Amino acid sequence: MLIRSYLTQIHQKGRKEFGVGKRSTSLYSFLFLLLSALAYYVSARFGMSLFTLFPSNISLLWLPSGIGFLMCLHWGWKAVPLIIIAAYYANLPGMDISTVTNPKLHTLVSALADGAESFIAMLLFSNYLPKGVINAKSLSKFIWWVCIIPPVITAIIITSNLWVGGYLASHQLEMFFISILLANSLGMLMVYQVYNSLKLDPIQFKKPSINLCLSIALVGLIFVLGTWRYPAIIYLILPVLVIMSFELRLLTVASISTLAFIGLISATHFNLGPFVSLTDQATAFELMAFTFACAITVFGLALQQYQMRLAKESGERWKLAAEHDVLTGLPNRRAFMPALTKEHHRSVRLGHNYCVIIWDIDDFKRINDSYGHDFGDRVLVRLAQIMRISCRDIDYYARIGGEEFAVLLPETDRESGEKAMERFRQEVADETFAAPDGTIHSVTISIGLASLDARVVDESELLAEADKALYQSKAQGKNQTNSYEH
Repeated sequence: MLIRSYLTQIHQKGRKEFGVGKRSTSLYSFLFLLLSALAYYVSARFGMSLFTLFPSNISLLWLPSGIGFLMCLHWGWKAVPLIIIAAYYANLPGMDISTVTNPKLHTLVSALADGAESFIAMLLFSNYLPKGVINAKSLSKFIWWVCIIPPVITAIIITSNLWVGGYLASHQLEMFFISILLANSLGMLMVYQVYNSLKLDPIQFKKPSINLCLSIALVGLIFVLGTWRYPAIIYLILPVLVIMSFELRLLTVASISTLAFIGLISATHFNLGPFVSLTDQATAFELMAFTFACAITVFGLALQQYQMRLAKESGERWKLAAEHDVLTGLPNRRAFMPALTKEHHRSVRLGHNYCVIIWDIDDFKRINDSYGHDFGDRVLVRLAQIMRISCRDIDYYARIGGEEFAVLLPETDRESGEKAMERFRQEVADETFAAPDGTIHSVTISIGLASLDARVVDESELLAEADKALYQSKAQGKNQTNSYEH
């Protein structure tokens, strides 16, 4: 069923992906596929050198399983032949021994198993995780469908193949099966968590934070002390990585944890660290169990923290949108009223003065009716810009209605407020606008001002006084500033 669904998707996408005009894109894609296959081969040879316990040849980490999985995610079945070729030539030097009949055949079977693992993992991932691993809940599906089932199939095939070929004795089968299962699962998990983090939380080139520098230094210190001097201290790496998952970005945590665990496995290869036991079997089990548990824990917590950060940022964006006018970008009434309340309480507590201003555009309905709403919108945007320029950094301004605006002037008495608003009114009057018919027009505004003046009033009364002063300006002929007389 999974294969049929996948083939249907290939049929639907085939012409679009490889049609006319796509040749250059296809060429770059093919070259990148070749580079990925080379990375598969290099990581396999690298892993055999640094992640294997001798003399038992127990592999502690198989990064190619993760690379092959990503190759199939990007290129589908087209990646499988290259995975098989890379796996074949990576494994051949170790399997081509004179005491075994048909070593090349057994090497090919193992390579086919590696290719099948990557393809099966891709099919299961596409079916059960179409949106990818985005939270801790989807991580559990990823562990089961990608990190366990495909490696189990691969481990069965490869172990049986090596037993039939005479590479393994019967008493070695169980240990070798578990070794392949854990090594491939770790490879899937470690490679994918970096890839997934890069996709969800892209690189942001900026100056490293103090938290990042301290985290890297602490992980490095724990690693050095744990592998060279005090083996038990290596267990502190988990709580440190957990704390990092709450402080640093997803990609940063994934990268540091992956490098730390790869370093730990490599150190064990050189008989360093707390996991060096009397037998290779004990060493492999202890190390891989610790690494797998830590990797899942850190990845899960980092994903959960990432989702919490997304929710917080989304809430902040919605709050910003809800409290700002789309046209002018100014705060709206919803944002202005809390700012007014905050300033009122501050001024009353300190015994300081402040002013509240309401102003609107004279005859704005006539402007809209005569020249259209697009012209009216241009007028609103330009007057909002003039107001921004005219106000101080400590002032607060907002669009609280259609053509009505409000300004909050902290630390300002009535006389200073009147002078500031008169300057603003004159700047507006001096501005000209080109109408759609080519004629040049100017607009005027009327302003109402109210000041606290050490009175016992609340902020809503002060706003109402500014509104009354505005109506007084309108009644007296518009294009003027009036203060509320109390």
